[in-house]
Amino acid sequence: MERVTATVADYLRAVEDGADGLAAFYGQQLDRPCEAEREWVEREDALAVSALSYARQGLRVFPLTPGRKTPLGDRDGCCGGTHGHGCLDATLDLAFVAGWWRNHPTANVGIATGHRVDVIDQDGPAGARSWLAMPEWPAVLGVATTVRPEGGGVHRYVAATGSGNGASLAPGIDYRGQGGYVLAPPSVVAGVRYAWVQPLKMGAVR
Repeated sequence: MERVTATVADYLRAVEDGADGLAAFYGQQLDRPCEAEREWVEREDALAVSALSYARQGLRVFPLTPGRKTPLGDRDGCCGGTHGHGCLDATLDLAFVAGWWRNHPTANVGIATGHRVDVIDQDGPAGARSWLAMPEWPAVLGVATTVRPEGGGVHRYVAATGSGNGASLAPGIDYRGQGGYVLAPPSVVAGVRYAWVQPLKMGAVR
């Protein structure tokens, strides 16, 4: 019998459809990560390479505390005091970005929203149901999630609208716009890594 290989997209679709048994089946498979992906994300420079890639695509990035979602903050003036103000320090400057991750190679990657992208932050099955019930959402440019999103988040990237942050727009749904930020793959929180389900496509965003 041919073995069924689950993807994160399969798991997420099962969660959204309310197919708990199928979601559990896919989840068990996803607990055995792909060796090729593991080799990539475990590279010492994976976070730095990703941060630089986002900046090249026009996304403003800044460093987050290793293993957490909070900004790295000012560490006794390190890096010339260039990352002491959270998402307000987010930049496209490749020299700054390279320097930040050279000094803090395990720093998670934050993307400031409200510039080229906003993010619909969807949590768990409640958020999935809210998403499916609200078809007026803008077109999605990319989707990122933890490997097991029921206790984490699903980030749906959309073109920036000029709106600010909005909490609890619907059960399990928050909005990240101007003045906000999100954790970006391949960042890790509590031992769980974020990954792209639908790769980000920035070509149509001005």
